[in-house]
This record gives sequence, structure tokens and C-alpha cells, in this order.
Amino acid sequence: MAHPTTVDHLLPGDHVCWTFDDHERHLSALVRFLRGGLARGEQVLYLTDTFLPDAFLAAAQAYGVEVREPERTGQLQVTTAEKSYLAGGAFDAERALDGWRAAIARARGQGYSALRVAADMGWTVRATPGVERLAWYEAQANRIFAGGYVMALCCYDRRLFTSAELDHISAAHPATARAGAGAHEEWAPMLRVRRDCEGLRLAGAADRSNSEALASVLHDLVADARFLPDGAAPLVVDLAELTFADTGIARLLASAAAAAPGRLVLRGARPALAELLAVIDPARAHAACATRSQA
Repeated sequence: MAHPTTVDHLLPGDHVCWTFDDHERHLSALVRFLRGGLARGEQVLYLTDTFLPDAFLAAAQAYGVEVREPERTGQLQVTTAEKSYLAGGAFDAERALDGWRAAIARARGQGYSALRVAADMGWTVRATPGVERLAWYEAQANRIFAGGYVMALCCYDRRLFTSAELDHISAAHPATARAGAGAHEEWAPMLRVRRDCEGLRLAGAADRSNSEALASVLHDLVADARFLPDGAAPLVVDLAELTFADTGIARLLASAAAAAPGRLVLRGARPALAELLAVIDPARAHAACATRSQA
């Protein structure tokens, strides 16, 4: 399973598929995640399917984390899948996404520095109406999390899923912490996606393993770019910190720019990506090599 210390490296805006196969180490990771959020003045939500809420809180207390006062004030909230994802008896992906928007608004309104969420996803293997849209939901959630206020740790017990299922799910996350991650060397999210008023910033590496996550955010960006008023500065996809992109990602980026010509531009591509873009879309290759300051 992923090492518990991997959760220490998450930042607001990260959305990670975190796999485990041992409940004790899973508990250790969750407690680390909780402790870090409380210490930073973040609101912490844990949507459990592995532990009963009271049992988890007692265990966290035994690990040395004071949970009673944060629970009283609402800084810490622990609930079950049945009362969150499955409220109403089925999984409604759109309702779940709206729920995250509402949770962000509440946390911001209450003055929390960020919203930190851990979610056990074991409930998805049960015969639940709507669960077939899980991968779509995970991909769409990136459009919300990329705003940089929420960090989300989606916990998947790999004993419950096939390798193919986990591959499908992980592609909807910018980063995945699989078995062995962090055990021998420091782990960091593979890709960080951040959306701001100027456009989108990508940092890390992008390939088939996280392509669905990136595609969702780019789709959102294209839609916004098309509605820019005439004469407005274009939205920018900043590629300066994107250290690797495979051919599929290069095509995805080129298609996004082509879908909103003049309103969405690629900037700061490193040489290898610039060469791919030059082959795929020569008309935009020069702009893609420029930095924001040069544009």
C-alpha cells in the first residue's frame, strides 16, 4: 500500500487516488492527514466506509490527536458514505459535485484556510444505483478542486478492485499513490493542476495515467475562454512547470487551444513538449514556447 507519510506532501488543490491494503496503516495515514489539517487551521472532513465514526475518533484520540474540541466546533467532521455520497439511497454524481461547491462556500465563510477531505471509496463496489458514473464524477471533481482550496484524498482498498478498475479510476485523478509509494523515496503528486483568473497552471508530469483528470479541467477552461468578451486577454495554460507530457497529452493541449482560437493559449512549453506541439499544431507552436512574461 502507499506509505502513510505520502499524505504529508499534499497541498490545497491536490486530488489523489490513494490505495491501501492494510487497515492499520490506512488508519495511520488518516490520522496524519487529520492532524496536519487541524494544525493548519483547515476544516477536515472524513467520509468513512472503513471505520465507524466513533471508533475512528477514539483511535485518533489514542494516537494523540485532540478531536473533541474540533468536532464540537465543526472543524472536524466525520460521517459515513450513507450520509454523504449515498444520501437518498443512490449515488447522484451531480448532487455530489454540488455538495463540494457548497462545502467550499461554507468553509470559506467560516474562515478556514482550506478544506481537507479524506473519503473511503469502498462503498463503490456495492450494487448502488449511479455508481457506474464514479470515474466521470472523479474526473469532474478536478474542475472544483483545481481552484486550490480543497485537497482530497480518495482512499481505495485495492483488495476490492481489479487492476483495470483502479487504472480507470486513477486516470480521473491528477495523482495516484499506489502500493509502495513513499516507502523507499520521498513521494510527491505526479501532477498538480491549479486554476486561477488567468487560466491554468500545470506542474509535474502528465500522461495516460492522469489524462482524464486533465481533460476535464481543460474542457472547463475552453468553455470559459469561448465566453471571453472581445478584446479581453486570453486565458493561458502555463506549461513552464510541466516536466513531461506524452503525445496524448500534447494532442489534448493542442485541441484545447484550437477549440478557442485567440482566447486560449499555451505558454512556457519545455523543449520536448514544444517539439510535439510543433508537429501536432505548427500554427501555435511558437506561442506555446513563450513564457507569460514574454507574451
